[in-house]
Amino acid sequence: MVKTTLKSKTLSTIVKTRGQGAYVAKKSERGTGMKFKLETYTAVMQFLPGTRVKYGPNPKRIGSLSFARYARYQNAKTVGESLKCGAKVADLLWEFEREDFKVLGGGRSEAQEIAAIGKPAFEKAKASLSSFSGPNGCPVKLNDPAAVQKLQEEEAWRTERLQKVTKRAKDMNLKVESTEEIEASTESADIRLQRRVADAISRQKLASGKKIVEADAQEALEHWGFSESTSRQNVMQPGQKYVYSDTIGAIRARSYGFHPTPMTRRYPFFAKLLNKWLADNKPTGLSAKFVCTAINLNCNYNGRRHRDGNNEGPSVIRAFGKFKGGNLRYWPKDVKKPRVSLDTLNMKDATSFDLAKNSIVFDGNRAHEVDPFQGQRYSVVFFTASGYGKGKPKDVEFLRNSCGFPFPSPGDMNKLKKTFA
Repeated sequence: MVKTTLKSKTLSTIVKTRGQGAYVAKKSERGTGMKFKLETYTAVMQFLPGTRVKYGPNPKRIGSLSFARYARYQNAKTVGESLKCGAKVADLLWEFEREDFKVLGGGRSEAQEIAAIGKPAFEKAKASLSSFSGPNGCPVKLNDPAAVQKLQEEEAWRTERLQKVTKRAKDMNLKVESTEEIEASTESADIRLQRRVADAISRQKLASGKKIVEADAQEALEHWGFSESTSRQNVMQPGQKYVYSDTIGAIRARSYGFHPTPMTRRYPFFAKLLNKWLADNKPTGLSAKFVCTAINLNCNYNGRRHRDGNNEGPSVIRAFGKFKGGNLRYWPKDVKKPRVSLDTLNMKDATSFDLAKNSIVFDGNRAHEVDPFQGQRYSVVFFTASGYGKGKPKDVEFLRNSCGFPFPSPGDMNKLKKTFA
């Protein structure tokens, strides 16, 4: 087999013939997360059911589900056989990047593969491979230079950010976690490392006893590991497949009721720093105590016009970072019921706010959007999730004492609502 160094290849020459040639990626360490190189996506996108492969010894942790699954397709001779025996497209990405299998030249023809694995398995494998489109559904097409360039720029930004965080972790002598610890968290290794660093930075700043200023909050946000959220469809621009967004604090979820999100319990100092920043830098326009149950964290996207559906009372929003543009446009009179269509709202009725300069009190249930911007932009939205009255006492105590949330009582919320028209 001829070893190909993917980094040295351009996207147009990584794969010359679909399903043929020989590929091998640079060996990666176990536990490095579910992020993959653009070259990995590009190579795997070229696989056909008849692409010949050769698997190595089982590299998975003995006793794990992935160990058992790998054992089922370990002797597969083609990608089609592998998928028939239980492999997933994600397995192909993960194992390709770690050299757990080799891709050999001279793939089987369609007729040969059908004869080997059967028509149903062939069609299923073909469908899985043809529907595969890249990271979190973000299309990576070899004939679309603009899409590839955008993804390359994003990948470069993520890499640079992770390098910065890794250096900071070493400087802080942050404990290196084992693969088992990372897997138990359900977070990828790189996101977990970034969040641990952001939490450690927050803990240090809080311990100083000093007032938390804008630079402190921005530094923590610059180190936070943002999820690629595919669920916030109401804020995504046309064609967008995901946004970098997280929620810390307590919200109501169908799966577990009204409770703190898992990341809130893992990184309480980060939450406490942001809440301390708000307490130390109170926004103008409120005569009552501001209360909230959660903070929405956003990175590098301008939310399209939308209304939040599960907020109670006013929210506070602020943006951090080095960017130009990105003003909040807010329709304060958007209170008519039944609600009018968002696209019928008049821009003349909107108020524009420079969130880089001021924290704004607004009602998220009314229409709002974010202008386009250039640069690195982080925004935080402090809000109360509906159903907060169902929060369990032990959860409320944790949010107030460990995370610094000004968790509302019914009386607090009623007073706050009266001050905001």
